[in-house]
Amino acid sequence: MKKILPIIIILCSIAYSQDANINFQDIYSKMKEKYSSMYPKKFEAHIDGKIVQRQIDTIPAKSYTKTKSDIKLKFTFSQGYKPTIILENVDSFYRGMFSVFEGALETVGFYTLVGDANNYDSLSKKFTFENIKENRNEYEITLRAKGENENYSVTYTVNKDSLIIERAEYYNKKSKIYDVNISYEDIENYTLPKIIKYRSSDGRVNSEIEFVDIKTYDK
Repeated sequence: MKKILPIIIILCSIAYSQDANINFQDIYSKMKEKYSSMYPKKFEAHIDGKIVQRQIDTIPAKSYTKTKSDIKLKFTFSQGYKPTIILENVDSFYRGMFSVFEGALETVGFYTLVGDANNYDSLSKKFTFENIKENRNEYEITLRAKGENENYSVTYTVNKDSLIIERAEYYNKKSKIYDVNISYEDIENYTLPKIIKYRSSDGRVNSEIEFVDIKTYDK
């Protein structure tokens, strides 16, 4: 046992030093380059899911501009800009009812790296880099919010081969609030988000949204 213990300590020290030598800024740059190449200059999609439909069901019929079946939630993203989430075929009062989710989608990370003026410096103004752990097939990167939200942190799971964010876990202090899983699909020459699944730690929220009717633009 006395011989085994030093070996364990040495192995743990090696593992720690490997994680310590990982440069977050380098990984950030590689991920940004990857997302820039895997996304078109612009893409549009409709966001579908039970959570979306439940909100649409609250809209009174007098606010429809067409039939209820024509009401759809449109997501538009262009590299270098903030995305928009607009509800189609309703009057102006309800068109922006989902805009509050734009910020929430940003923290999921599937477009943050190539969104509105995002670079390492701008990210550093919003978050403090806290930790990075390297596993066999993935990185786990933890960022902590700055300012009044400093109790909140997010840990991203990044595929080492594809450099794509596959999972985000959200914490308040050390307590996990909920997690998000992202799946992607190949469309033409691009890789785009397909399904985002949300699950709260208490099990009360277990929902997903799906990107459908996806259109890509090279200009």
